[in-house]
Amino acid sequence: MLLRPNVSVFRRIVAAMALSVLVGVTVTAQHTPAWADGTSWSPVDAAAQQQWRSVAYGNGVWVAVSTNGITNRVMRSPDNGATWTAVAATEDVNWRSVAYGNGVWVAVSSDGTDQVMRSIDDGVSWDPMSEAEPNTWQSVAYGNGVWVAVSNAGGNQVMRSTNGGVSWDPIEAAAARSWISVAYGNGVWVAVSESGIGNRVMTSTDGITWTLRVSPADNDWQSVAYGNGLWVAVANSGGNDRVMTSTDGITWTLRTAAADNDWQSVAYGNGVWVAISSDGTDQVMRSTDDGLSWSAVLATEGNNWESVAYGNGVWVAVSASGTTRVMRSVDAPASASASADPGVPGIFLAVNDVLVGSQVTGAPIYCGADSIQPNSIYTLSIQSVTNSALTRIILDSGSVNSRGHLDERVLLPEVNPGSYKIVMTGIHASGNLLVLTNFITVGANGGIVSVSPESQQPVLK
Repeated sequence: MLLRPNVSVFRRIVAAMALSVLVGVTVTAQHTPAWADGTSWSPVDAAAQQQWRSVAYGNGVWVAVSTNGITNRVMRSPDNGATWTAVAATEDVNWRSVAYGNGVWVAVSSDGTDQVMRSIDDGVSWDPMSEAEPNTWQSVAYGNGVWVAVSNAGGNQVMRSTNGGVSWDPIEAAAARSWISVAYGNGVWVAVSESGIGNRVMTSTDGITWTLRVSPADNDWQSVAYGNGLWVAVANSGGNDRVMTSTDGITWTLRTAAADNDWQSVAYGNGVWVAISSDGTDQVMRSTDDGLSWSAVLATEGNNWESVAYGNGVWVAVSASGTTRVMRSVDAPASASASADPGVPGIFLAVNDVLVGSQVTGAPIYCGADSIQPNSIYTLSIQSVTNSALTRIILDSGSVNSRGHLDERVLLPEVNPGSYKIVMTGIHASGNLLVLTNFITVGANGGIVSVSPESQQPVLK
């Protein structure tokens, strides 16, 4: 776990300096981990006020589907979830799930004439496909060259495609259950159900033959996902045991959820598990210890959050209600993690380019360390390039913890339109001084126009 910074004295210094700054800088540094790994979320306008049920990432594009709306029941984002555009679905039906695999997007519906649609142009246009049976299809996933979908009703509650979702074969489920979610990982397909006594899980190695597995509780399991050698499922009913984990998909162990909420979706990314809920006070929970323990996190709005996914350093969640029906949490880019010289302590700073177009106030500055000695210290400052007479303002200061990570994420302050230089300076126990500079341009509307790093590598001084 990342250490909390001790910067109380420094905060008083910052506050005093801020009073004299003409750009009106408001320091908004927060006691959060260095990575925005599902701990802090920003609201994003959806393409339309519709009931968005599922979101996924693939090939540089985010895609979401809805169960209501006129014609445009799909939306897509090519800029990491910052902005969304409405797209026409093949039918105005209840699209429940969308997924990406091997150059193809596939969505399934719980009703309609053709209950499958696919896209081969990154979600721009969609073509109707016939389902195996007219069931209430709830979830679709891709793995190992195969597409699999599950249903909560019907004769054959599984269907399978080996030609990119063009045609589908009906498959008998392990038992008649209300199968809600399916996922693939480590050579195994796993599906979970919200009905059944004692066995609300089924597994398959090929998507054809399915076997019932014992579930540790008869909760209404809503979502299952795989990541980093672990299976995790979440439920919208039960006591405080609304999470279960498994290393093989066969044997499951109950875990305590962060709250007794209606947990709807779970996903893995960047060493973190994140789940979202359709109700409750804290509608996000996260785990950094393989699902053993979960901590509550505040969502951007008290919406009916339905689906969460991770891709390209970004967490995105979608909702069926609310003012802003998309929220996202952004990670630091992996490209900035290299040191100036292998084995030499280094610090990097990145203002992620996915934030271009978003409001500067509250945009995160991502800080990280690579091959760095513990107990080193760093400072972050911002200076106006447009008006060089303005005094440089120190945003924050902190230390590197025992794991070699910077102890805090810093948010950009409120600044006037113009160009700004953000400087990170690191002082290490080894005596090295490292400096990295990035530039941002803020437009008249307060949005980030551009991010242009001076260097992706720390400079040894």
